Amino acid sequence: MNPRIFCLFIIILLSACSSNKLTRDKALSLIQKNYPDTLDWEIFCGDPTWVKKIEKTTLVKDGFIEINQNRKQILDPYLIIKDKSKPYFLPTPPEDVEHKIQRVKVYETIPDKVTGIKMLTNNKKAIVKYTVEHKNVTPFIALTRIDLSKQDERTAYFSLYDDGWKIEDKPDIDFIGN
Repeated sequence: MNPRIFCLFIIILLSACSSNKLTRDKALSLIQKNYPDTLDWEIFCGDPTWVKKIEKTTLVKDGFIEINQNRKQILDPYLIIKDKSKPYFLPTPPEDVEHKIQRVKVYETIPDKVTGIKMLTNNKKAIVKYTVEHKNVTPFIALTRIDLSKQDERTAYFSLYDDGWKIEDKPDIDFIGN
């Protein structure tokens, strides 16, 4: 191979690798670092209004929760969460446990695909639209009104720094109105 052509090829290759262009693949890769995200729900076992909520689901029939028919004392819970539910338990603060509240996992979200990139401010900022998938859906989805059949679209805000693209936790004024 001609040495001049080889050098030109190396220069083109290096400039392409150091490109500051935000591609869909690069944006998705950076977004994925903040996931999976877990949706949790609180079950209020000491609240009598929750008995009706639970009765509208299959959680009792399926053995995840029991309605306490033998309450003898005022502090006895109305709902008993069964051992079958333990794989879905999430850390619950001691004050919530004291008030008979249990946090449970409903599902996890993970980024699916980038649906659009809008470049701003001389290509140094970008608004990225992306969709997420719901994974590891638990039986406790029945407690929510969430419709998993609808596409869930989210937005991420990116800024270009000297060391590459980064997601902004709080978008600045450059993103407003775009």
